[in-house]
Amino acid sequence: MQLESVRALKAELSESVIRPLVEQTQGLVTLGVAARSLDRTTRVRPGVALGVARGESGSDYKLAVRVQQRLLDNGAGLREQLAEAAGGEIDYRYVGRIAKRQIPWTQQRQRPLLIGCSVGHVAITAGTLGAFATSHADGRLLMLSNNHVLANEDLASIGDPIIQQGYFDGGSAPGDTVATLAGFVPLQTGGNLVDAAVAALVEDIGYDRSTLTGLGRLRGVRAAPIQAEDRVAKVGRTTVVTHGRVTAIELDNVVVEYEQGLLSFDNQIEIEGAGQDAFSAGGDSGSVIVDENGEACALLFAGGDVGGSNGKGLTYANEIGNVLDALDIDLAV
Repeated sequence: MQLESVRALKAELSESVIRPLVEQTQGLVTLGVAARSLDRTTRVRPGVALGVARGESGSDYKLAVRVQQRLLDNGAGLREQLAEAAGGEIDYRYVGRIAKRQIPWTQQRQRPLLIGCSVGHVAITAGTLGAFATSHADGRLLMLSNNHVLANEDLASIGDPIIQQGYFDGGSAPGDTVATLAGFVPLQTGGNLVDAAVAALVEDIGYDRSTLTGLGRLRGVRAAPIQAEDRVAKVGRTTVVTHGRVTAIELDNVVVEYEQGLLSFDNQIEIEGAGQDAFSAGGDSGSVIVDENGEACALLFAGGDVGGSNGKGLTYANEIGNVLDALDIDLAV
């Protein structure tokens, strides 16, 4: 194609194909959703970049297509649709996430397993390993996170593989399988108290049950309920170490967008980030939140990108006692 033809086609397809397709995927994701694309809380999300590439002869040009979301690469017939529009003159590549070269340790392979690292059911992209726990029923050592991280919003089966890193961070089964789904609290349309699940560690996998990298050590479970204005912190897959302030407790009818629809939660905790930082972002789901003494008080599961005194959004979390009771577990420290 001539250069000007490629430029015109690029502009046309950006508006008629790419923008509507990326907007469709935005409706699928939030902190409270089985993370497909993990950056719901940012204003710009990875999608499809269109440009110009050299043609076969060197004197003509092709439409360059660079896909940054696996969801877009695997579905919607995107490659075929663009190739047809360009008369086959297309240079198509899946390039994944583009980021500065320094990758947070939380998104890398971690052996032994560490609180805060990237994990997930094989059918979701990635969430956070919140903590380790022991089962009341049989004493097994478990990892704790959200239902939507480990159980794919009730779609998973007991025994399904859990990988570290999560798929979005390069993990895959069976080579990166570190646990198998052991239990979860089913999600309901209304009246949910928790979004929680556990997975049993595979034999001989190393783990560190108490280190909170960058914060110190996990020192058990807070005896008294968390209160408004209390200071809290967490270690999570995306934003790593963050600090915040509890802005509300006992929130009822908190409506969260999931793949299966809108679900409401009662008795939730609301947190805003300290200073000018957000407390959480997509992929931090499953993080255990601790108070100033390092004692667990909540399990992070949802959030948005507006609100809070710093305008960086608010995070929502389950009361940790409700999580432990619902799963019949004790926190391991």
